[in-house]
Amino acid sequence: MSHTDGAESRVSRRASQERKKRNLISKIVVIGLGLLVCVAAAMFIPSDSAQFNTQEVQAAVQQLYLNEQQDYLNPDVTREMIEDTVEKVDYLGIKETEAVYQKAQEARQKFLAIEALSNVYATETAVIEGESVQADLKLKEDLTLASIQEISTRHQLTGEDELTTQINRLYTEATQVLEEVATVEELLGTLPNDLSGEVNLTELLPQLIEVETELERLEGQPSIETFQSDFEDKVTEVADVIKEQAETTEFDEALLETMFKCNTLSKNLSGSILDSRKLVSLTFDDGPNPLYTQQVLDILAKYEVKATFFLLGQEVERHPDLAKKIVEEGHMVANHSFGHPNLAEISDEEVLKEINQTQDVIFDATGVTPTMYRMPYGAGGARVVNLFPELESVIWNVDSEDWISDDAYLIYENVAANMLPHTVILMHDKHQSTVDSLELIIPDLLDQGYEFVDPLEVGMEFLYYE
Repeated sequence: MSHTDGAESRVSRRASQERKKRNLISKIVVIGLGLLVCVAAAMFIPSDSAQFNTQEVQAAVQQLYLNEQQDYLNPDVTREMIEDTVEKVDYLGIKETEAVYQKAQEARQKFLAIEALSNVYATETAVIEGESVQADLKLKEDLTLASIQEISTRHQLTGEDELTTQINRLYTEATQVLEEVATVEELLGTLPNDLSGEVNLTELLPQLIEVETELERLEGQPSIETFQSDFEDKVTEVADVIKEQAETTEFDEALLETMFKCNTLSKNLSGSILDSRKLVSLTFDDGPNPLYTQQVLDILAKYEVKATFFLLGQEVERHPDLAKKIVEEGHMVANHSFGHPNLAEISDEEVLKEINQTQDVIFDATGVTPTMYRMPYGAGGARVVNLFPELESVIWNVDSEDWISDDAYLIYENVAANMLPHTVILMHDKHQSTVDSLELIIPDLLDQGYEFVDPLEVGMEFLYYE
């Protein structure tokens, strides 16, 4: 190859390299222009995808709520659903002023507030589920005033919708209850520790009434059971002092009236020489009976009086729902043996079985363990009483004789002719004549000013017939 040919070859290679460079630059420019176009399109042309995501988030927020107003939460909502929705709202950069953002945040706050209520109230299910709010809630035993104040402050919600109002109310009520419990404890602390000296009843009785009122209002709440027990012990001491003073002192009418305004104290004074009230206890033996007990309950409810039902174990086994109904309607249930034998004619072992078996049957049916029993036919005497020192034996001082007569008016006349200032009436809820007589007996006793009480409040002086 000549020198000239070599020179031409080098020029040709350079030219080829220059063309390749120019082609590469052209491609880069084209790609760059394409990218710019895409960016411009993304900036100025509406995105169907972005629009779809916004609608999806709006739908997700709506799913958190039970209704279109977006106030009550969907009962099926979970914490995961809420957090996922909040993340979507944040990802799209939705402004805090927009409704969808606010509703997502509100759902989270309400959910957490409702969840925290399970740490406040003693319940196995959600305190609020959908539009359903549990009633008659009791606080947890270990809850303190400081802890509820901290929880309440953390979950206090703003807004005026119904769910927000309900949540805030539950926290407020929990705080108020514990504040009132603290007040009761303080009131108990003001009662005199030593009652051995002279007691100023004019000052003490209003204190007892105030404590009792608060205890009744807070029944079932934390610590109240302990406070109630302490209060009853104190009232028993006061009653003993009053009875002792009554032997040498005549109390004026106003002071006596105040004594019996305190229910706990009046129970301790029932049947004493201080008790001038007319007291009557309606008691029914041998039930529950499917034909007549419900009729009796309806009449008692009509006149708003309470009674005591001495139940047979075998009848409770046959009709447990009826026994439970007696308790649900606010009446007392007591033990009348299992099969109604004459306890004076059977052995101690048989007596124990009759009463104990009935105790279990009544508890299984009603959830209540009786504290009283009545011997069938009133028979058994001191022997039976001594077998059950933990139970109260209850007899009667007026027999309606409804087990003899089937005439409602004769039953009424028999009761009316034998009434005493403090009376326990024996009846049986297994006769239609008994049911019908109640429409005569109860209104008459109410007109005479009798107060219907449980048998132990009547203050019978004896526990059995000899």
